[in-house]
Amino acid sequence: MRAVLFVAQSPDRYLVAVRSLLERTTLPIRVGVLYPQDGPRFDGLGERVSWRTVGSVAELINTEMAGVRSGTVDLGPGVEAVVVIDDAVLFPPDPFAAAELWLATDVRIATVSFLSNAADFLSFPIRNAPQDRPPDRLDEESITRRLRTKGPPAEPAPIVHATGAVVVIGAAAFGAIGELRAPHSARFDAAIADFSARGRAKGFVDVLDASTYITRPSDVAVAPIANALSSDDRGWLLHHHRSLIAFLDKERMHGDSALGLAHQCARAKVCGLRVAVDGSCFGPNEVGTQVATQQLIAALAERDDVTELVVVVAGPVPPYAANTLAHPRVRVIRGLGEVGSVDVAYRPYQPIPGWDVGGWRASAPRLVIGMLDTIAFHNGGYFKDSEAWIAYRSAIQTGLLACDAVTVISEDVISQMRMHRLPVPPIVVAIALGTDHLTGREPAVMPSELAARGFAGAPFALVQGVNYTHKNRELAMAAHRLLWDRGFDDLGLVVAGASVPHGTSRVAEAALGLGRDRMWVLPELRPEERNWLLRHAQFVWYPTSAEGFGLVPFESARFGTPTVTVGFGPIAEMTAPADVLFAGGWDAGALADAAERLLTDPGAARAQVVALLARADQYSWALHAERLTGLFRRVLAEPQRHPPTTG
Repeated sequence: MRAVLFVAQSPDRYLVAVRSLLERTTLPIRVGVLYPQDGPRFDGLGERVSWRTVGSVAELINTEMAGVRSGTVDLGPGVEAVVVIDDAVLFPPDPFAAAELWLATDVRIATVSFLSNAADFLSFPIRNAPQDRPPDRLDEESITRRLRTKGPPAEPAPIVHATGAVVVIGAAAFGAIGELRAPHSARFDAAIADFSARGRAKGFVDVLDASTYITRPSDVAVAPIANALSSDDRGWLLHHHRSLIAFLDKERMHGDSALGLAHQCARAKVCGLRVAVDGSCFGPNEVGTQVATQQLIAALAERDDVTELVVVVAGPVPPYAANTLAHPRVRVIRGLGEVGSVDVAYRPYQPIPGWDVGGWRASAPRLVIGMLDTIAFHNGGYFKDSEAWIAYRSAIQTGLLACDAVTVISEDVISQMRMHRLPVPPIVVAIALGTDHLTGREPAVMPSELAARGFAGAPFALVQGVNYTHKNRELAMAAHRLLWDRGFDDLGLVVAGASVPHGTSRVAEAALGLGRDRMWVLPELRPEERNWLLRHAQFVWYPTSAEGFGLVPFESARFGTPTVTVGFGPIAEMTAPADVLFAGGWDAGALADAAERLLTDPGAARAQVVALLARADQYSWALHAERLTGLFRRVLAEPQRHPPTTG
């Protein structure tokens, strides 16, 4: 590969490009000058730089390529290609790495073009809007670093024709397409567009490298900082290629073309993501969904690759979410009409009947939905009647069909979705929840209701959580009664959690007839009251048999408290490969055996806590947000799955 640079005027300005090339690459550089007296200006720059007199940039390229084909011009190491420089530009480090790789692996690539502040329809960060310089506080090096280090990796993006002040031309394609033809204006942008059109007819492709940004500074640029093709050049191209101009004009504005997708993903990498989060879950009660949504919002707000974070709530902000939503980078709104311009809309939990899927689909170029589990999809007992259950299942299916990607909180959720034959979109990513929202050092206070109901400070075990049937609270109670029968009769039982309107274990719990002398049943607690219980319990009963993730063992471990649970599905997945003591099954005897081991063997109890904490340290909300933003950029680089709908 070698570089060629044509100088028709202002040779001193082109020295900027030559010196930048010398610093950033090892390429040999051929300078073509229109006037012989300009050539000596490039003497003394080292043995890599030479010059010759030529009549046009097309003549320079054709002459160099002819020399390559005849063997009289050595392109140096790497692929056989010529880098054409048509103006004063500044290069980032290793500017042609991707171009060399692509040309080496696919000889059908005729040319590679680059993002720039002024490159006609490749202008960046705003398409079709050349600017005098890069965005504030950024340059070619920092922009390229962001483009290359933030996922997803850039792939070749076909464009209608090569353009910009820098274009790499593959020698193999040049041999098939033929020499560049000079228009009446002799301008490179028209000549390379004609070359691209002739190559397209033969099956060759022109691509954009969206991982590299080249600055064309207005203070040294020779050509005006404006869109490239003049009306005369457009007419010349139209004469030779009837469909080219119409195709170009359409692609300039097309958001889901290969160019449009590559451009919007690159813009998100460099300028930051604009995200709208559905916060309609924030109601009077705070359970797992509300905790997770708060934490992901807080983590997204701290990221430097998120420039705007809009949270759409359904009503007043509840006290438990007030601090999170008061973050200076969070904008809280109460209707989709105020969302504004964002890149991705995200609902971090499954759709429900009445959710405005069309409105959210239309609110952003991409819609991502979270599936926390398939529990309610599978279990109709959590609904007042079969019609409500069917409506819920339909809402899930409609949402999955309308979104561009799905997040789940464990691989097990993906398995469950596939087992239920849900319409899983092509992009579905498991992103584990964070577990560092609790450290074990949080403020704690004894629940006032616990004292009011006669608790006098005896040792106790804890059942924490909503009284959904799948939480198996009655199994915990039955196992606890076995512990009493085995001589642990001084161990009290605290049962704490909100009640739901349908599908509860209330009847099964009552049938056990444990009484209230050594058991205290409490309603939903404030966070500091929950912390007190987790800190002071001998262990936590968690015999759930349906989860998407299973936070409770990690939360209790933060306070140094072990958990009695069964190692199924997501719980086994999220705790592996830690050596966690699990109950042998869901019968009361197996649960009681595991609890007795924890009570009588402090080493086993401590080992479980240590093992869970080791795993918990791998699940942070910062990592959750990092993987989430990576997914958001990925969907911006992919075609929209469905056009926006309304209603």
